[in-house]
Amino acid sequence: MESLALLVSIILAIVMLSGPIGIILTINPIWEATLKVPAIWYARRALITLLAIVGTVMGFLVLFSGIRFIASLMIISGVILNVIAIKLEYQIGKFNRRETPGTPGASEL
Repeated sequence: MESLALLVSIILAIVMLSGPIGIILTINPIWEATLKVPAIWYARRALITLLAIVGTVMGFLVLFSGIRFIASLMIISGVILNVIAIKLEYQIGKFNRRETPGTPGASEL
């Protein structure tokens, strides 16, 4: 039974923490610090994408498995934070808000 509780704790931790970690990695100081080295910038972007995909997929799997209401609210908040992290990373809904390594002027940093 302890291994089952550990597995559930790990799954909930992944769903709940992947969104905030992704949001922290998209704040402006980290964005601009990784912009200086394109390899680090792309690695950060891949990490955020991987965390968000894993967190969202695991969240939906747990959500549709028939859990209690309070636990489902926790899962829904984790999925929403993952969607926000993806929106901030890929600048969905904003037009050219921040520079990326492929945009002009990015190499001037």
